[in-house]
Amino acid sequence: MRGAGGLGRIAFFCLKFAVFSAVLLYLWWWKVQPQYVGLIGRITGAILRYIMSVPIEAMKVEVDPAGVLSTKTILVWVVEGRNYPIDVSYLVANIPPYFALVLATPGLAIKRLLKVLLIGLAILATGHILFLVLVWVFSGQIQKSPEVPTAIGLFLMTMPFVLWIALAYWDKVVLLFEEPEGSPPEQPDAPTPSNANGD
Repeated sequence: MRGAGGLGRIAFFCLKFAVFSAVLLYLWWWKVQPQYVGLIGRITGAILRYIMSVPIEAMKVEVDPAGVLSTKTILVWVVEGRNYPIDVSYLVANIPPYFALVLATPGLAIKRLLKVLLIGLAILATGHILFLVLVWVFSGQIQKSPEVPTAIGLFLMTMPFVLWIALAYWDKVVLLFEEPEGSPPEQPDAPTPSNANGD
């Protein structure tokens, strides 16, 4: 019966995750993604312009009508009159699944839930900005090895699950590496008879 109860909780969690994911992805693609891309684009552009001296003249966000809603959102930097577009739709698509995982997690108090959401969002956004900076700085090397940004992008797509486990279940993860209270200290191995006789 315990096994059946555990499977039921897992199934209920998966159902909640699926529902939250569908709703959040729709809202993300409908309204939020272009604004978010514009925000990280301005931050990234400021880093490139004022820290790395890249002569960025403007930044704009374009939504390709070929995509459903805003699923094809393109960040465009204008440098010396030339447009440098980057399709960032897949890069930033890891935020809704992270929110869905956290919202579907049972037993999180409201204060902790909000904390986990905000910390995870900050980490994911930082990852997006660093990725865009690195893509620009190492654009020459990336053209020779296009598999590198693909690998980094795949890593960023898995980050929601890593952050969810680390932030939502941190107390349980820590317990795995702690010794139970009251456990006796480890005793040194008893000397063998040969050692006791000085042999």
